[in-house]
Amino acid sequence: MLDKHTATTAQSPRGEVLAPEAPKRGLGAVPTVILVLAWVLALYFPTTLSMVSIWERSETFAHGFVVFPIFLYLLWRQRATLATVERTRCLPALLGIAGAGAVWFIGEQVNAIAVSQMAMIAMIPFAVWALLGTRIAAALCIPLAFLFFAVPFGEFLVPSLMDWTADFTVAAIKASGVPVYREGNYFLIPSGRWSIVEACSGLRYLIASFMVGCLYAYLSYRSPVRRAMFIIASLIVPIIANWLRAYMIVMLGHLSSNRIAVGADHLIYGWVFFGVVMALLFWIGSRWREDDIPVHASSKTTRALAQPPSVHARQWPMLLAVFALTAIWPPLQAYPEHGATGGNVDLGRVGDRNGWVGVPVELSDWRPDLSGANATLRQTFAKAGREVGLHVAIYRDQTRNAKAITSTNQLVRTSNELWKQVGANMASTTIDGQQFSARTALVAGPRQRLAVWQWFWVDGHETSSEYVAKFYQVLSVLQGHGDPVAWVIVYMPAENGAVNASATLRDFSIGMRGSINAALRRAVAQ
Repeated sequence: MLDKHTATTAQSPRGEVLAPEAPKRGLGAVPTVILVLAWVLALYFPTTLSMVSIWERSETFAHGFVVFPIFLYLLWRQRATLATVERTRCLPALLGIAGAGAVWFIGEQVNAIAVSQMAMIAMIPFAVWALLGTRIAAALCIPLAFLFFAVPFGEFLVPSLMDWTADFTVAAIKASGVPVYREGNYFLIPSGRWSIVEACSGLRYLIASFMVGCLYAYLSYRSPVRRAMFIIASLIVPIIANWLRAYMIVMLGHLSSNRIAVGADHLIYGWVFFGVVMALLFWIGSRWREDDIPVHASSKTTRALAQPPSVHARQWPMLLAVFALTAIWPPLQAYPEHGATGGNVDLGRVGDRNGWVGVPVELSDWRPDLSGANATLRQTFAKAGREVGLHVAIYRDQTRNAKAITSTNQLVRTSNELWKQVGANMASTTIDGQQFSARTALVAGPRQRLAVWQWFWVDGHETSSEYVAKFYQVLSVLQGHGDPVAWVIVYMPAENGAVNASATLRDFSIGMRGSINAALRRAVAQ
């Protein structure tokens, strides 16, 4: 006969050996994890709400609504094992909480919403690690990692996914014997004009497949190799499936004289095809399932411990430390910033320089698709019979609804009905001994084609990269200079050829850089 302190083992109906029950003292592992989750999401409620609002308005990230329920299921599924794993403290994990909090604070300062959301979620695994120790954190590493699917993240992949889809679709159409003319992500075939837009990138398919693939691999396989292989397949298959989907829709429209696959059925056929492909992937994956293999309790990870009350008594100081480290950042963010001027910015005029003289001419009615700027300046300059347009949009004291670097700010959005971006590249040159780069584009309108150069000005720094611009913005905020960011765009008609236009824009950028920067420095110094 077993006495009351002796642990017992049992078998589940599926033959799994369940870990023995441990004496219940102190706050259990599962309640602790749920407490941490609720505390962080409530404490950073504005950040939590920002995620929920994106789930609501974007079909791409609607899966976020099921992430937390699935996590709670995975946590509950581990309850028997967690109840018997030794609970310890991990002081180094407190540094992780502090680091995640600092990243959240910086993300809030520069309105990098995805950074703030990612940092907030990162606090949860670090807090669990600190409170419950390395063994429980290791046992929950995959469920805790699953929480990051709640962050609406991945839109930076859209341009590349669009380009890959367009490349494959055009190549497949040509291989099918159909003549095709392509400009950027727009192409023309005898039966009509097609374009690859954001909805055709396949990002929603990719994210959905990746999330479900990770969940399926965790639940269905024991081997790390099989899990990794299935997750890789869940990333590759939806990309290829989206290419085939785009090609299939174009060919259905072409062969039916645009009677099918061009309206609402365009989306229906796409989802049906994607569903069939993913069902096939999971059917193939099910042939190597290992979830019916008994999982035996390990003495290294699931030990029944009659822990003395003093061990759990020391849990409360660590709990208070975790609460304190997570709670210090929102008040710091709410503290009013000094030096924030707010209001409009007077850009003034960019002065003549190096032979470039301002002229009262409007080269084009094209406007970049930018919103939320504090001030916008448009000028035209002429030199030796050449004319170049300048468009500057400056942002200061940015908010989530009015910031310079965001996915909605583009030279030309794909939803623009009048103008299309039909080409993109990079250009670089040397100015005053320093490397200078700009993003280049070819913009086509109803009656005009424009060659465009664009770069960012951030507190005196220049870059063509959105990521580097964000880094400079962080430095500016940390140095107490605020968050000034400007889009600098120069353009000219490209009827005489993109090469000639590029040479003129290069000459203008080199010659006028000093005047443009001086105007921006004056504007942010107000």
